[in-house]
Amino acid sequence: MSSFTVLAEVSAPVFTAFHALAQVPAAAPAPATAAPGTPPTNPLANLILPLMLLGVFFLVFAPQMKRSKEHKKLLAELKVGDEVITSSGIFGEIVQVKPDRFVVEIAKGVRIDILRANVEARVQSGTPSDTQA
Repeated sequence: MSSFTVLAEVSAPVFTAFHALAQVPAAAPAPATAAPGTPPTNPLANLILPLMLLGVFFLVFAPQMKRSKEHKKLLAELKVGDEVITSSGIFGEIVQVKPDRFVVEIAKGVRIDILRANVEARVQSGTPSDTQA
């Protein structure tokens, strides 16, 4: 007898047993009832998690989105001649506006390219950085 016929003889009863189990309809689950003596659940308890998530949204994400919108507005309004400060703390004056960056003059005759996203703020006139030594 070959090993294939032995395997077929052994696996046939197992297969028919599993096939028979698959044909049995599942019994309906018993209705869940609370054990006697347990207090009823509070329907407001299901609102705790959504309220906490909403609170986190307003405390964390909403202010960040507001700052992001203000920064985009600032970048859209910048033009040649505006004095800016970069995220690395470099002060300079915009001499050219390109689609993805600004050319900023940081000293007389010294110009650097700066990515738009790295411009942190517009320098207001009358600040100490306007005075030259």
